[in-house]
Amino acid sequence: MTFDNIFQIPYYFLMRALFLYPNHEGYFRIPIGLTLIMTVAANEGHEVDLFDTTFIATGDNLDSKGREKDKLVKAIPMHEMFNKHSQEEIIDLWIKKIKDFKPDLIGVSILEDAYKFTDVLLTAAKKNFDIPIMAGGVTPTMSPYVCIENPNIDMIIQNEGEIPIKELCLAIQNKSSLSKVPNLMYKENGEVKKNNFVKYMKMDELPSQRLEFWNKKHFMKPYNGKMLMSGNFELSRGCMHKCHYCFNRYMQIGFDKEQVGAYRRNKSVDTIIKEVLEQHKKYNFEIINFSDDNFLGRSFSAMKEFYERWEKEVNIPYWINTCIETLNEKNVPLLKKSNCAGIGIGMETGSEWVRRNILLKGNMTNQMYIDGFKLMAKHGIRSTCNVMIGFPGEYEEDVFDTIKVNKIIRSIDTELTSCTMSFVAPYAGTVMHNISVELGLIEINQKPGFKGLCDDISMSHPNIQNPNMTRERMIELRENFTDYITGVLPIPEKYLETDTERKFAIGDPTKVMYEAYKLGPRSIDPKNLTPEKDRLIKSGNKSVLQVSTS
Repeated sequence: MTFDNIFQIPYYFLMRALFLYPNHEGYFRIPIGLTLIMTVAANEGHEVDLFDTTFIATGDNLDSKGREKDKLVKAIPMHEMFNKHSQEEIIDLWIKKIKDFKPDLIGVSILEDAYKFTDVLLTAAKKNFDIPIMAGGVTPTMSPYVCIENPNIDMIIQNEGEIPIKELCLAIQNKSSLSKVPNLMYKENGEVKKNNFVKYMKMDELPSQRLEFWNKKHFMKPYNGKMLMSGNFELSRGCMHKCHYCFNRYMQIGFDKEQVGAYRRNKSVDTIIKEVLEQHKKYNFEIINFSDDNFLGRSFSAMKEFYERWEKEVNIPYWINTCIETLNEKNVPLLKKSNCAGIGIGMETGSEWVRRNILLKGNMTNQMYIDGFKLMAKHGIRSTCNVMIGFPGEYEEDVFDTIKVNKIIRSIDTELTSCTMSFVAPYAGTVMHNISVELGLIEINQKPGFKGLCDDISMSHPNIQNPNMTRERMIELRENFTDYITGVLPIPEKYLETDTERKFAIGDPTKVMYEAYKLGPRSIDPKNLTPEKDRLIKSGNKSVLQVSTS
């Protein structure tokens, strides 16, 4: 299956597809996955439209607000970009959109923190219209049996959706069976059916994004006290790290075993430069953001070609995210020369004990991070160190280990290096979620279509009931993070030294859980999450652990 006819657009529309972007936290960045899904449908000749809640569902851009608090960016007033609406007003606008557009299919991309908000809109759609609703994205991919129980969702696309959406639209257009649509789980005559998975696409087979669906405000990015016209692109997909909090681990093991090694893929330099230049002619970008999980996770020769050609043919400043071990004396000077404007690094924790025992990143030392940030500062590249608080099994001393390392990193160059802290979000389908459920550390929803999901999840507040720290103390530590690393607040004397030999407490059930999940997460099946089991877990009955980890 290929996209050979991707640009052969007929003069008439074959069907109408309406997509929903339930962004309730005001994040500006255009989601590449949803954009490509809409692009494929439009390129196949279908009429495509979008209902985007980004600028009507909130009064704040939380992304920028959080970064300003952490002194990552200079304050930029953004309130004029939003026109906040009540939930009832949003529902009315949504219903009007459906009435006016008359879609044959409604599609939505869902991340767990927007799941409740999404369901409100889907409930309204189901109440007023008889239109099939398809859900895709991270949550339906990692929790398919949960989402398919939702009465407002008729079908889900697991994993990547570029090929499935093409086949799904064709099947709906022709009123034919859905049995041949790959990656699809759907309801038919009261039964749930699941189709086979298609192999991962090569990155160069993806179409170039069509960005006309999006409000131009999405292209604005705060950078160094200015609002810049920004483009969002991907040079690669996937990451082969096995971090317990990340969905990438599930993507590595949750599908066809033969495809495990194919998940981490790269786009050719030819393709990315062609795509960026094509879009740049239309939008005149001032900065490019690469969404890759690990931008430098490919051979040096391939990246050297990128640096050289980007400098000569594009030369637009760009921002990347990568892993600290990918930075070295060979590539950092080339990054700078090719106009790399900044690098985000996920440290996650400055506690080597947590990193070794909880995150399974034991080969990463604090000194590696310090050296990497020194290297970026040496070559004049802006950098951000991203850390989290709230891991199951984490102690306050671990948080201060993180603070101490970030204090060193921040002091390297206060103009170039910055640090930010958020809360761990135990998204369903990750090891962190599985462990939190098993130990009764999160409140899970019991409603059909929600069963097993975190009841209220966000990276802006504590999600996990840590037995070692109160919720109030975690919030206090997060609120004071910047003051600690800048020296406004002193580090308590009892945390000035690091206990490098610390171990799990004897009988700590957290250790049992981490050992049980070393091979990776398990997908939630609502059938196994009975109220009785949930009650036993929350009561502290450790006997349930044997059942849960078998």
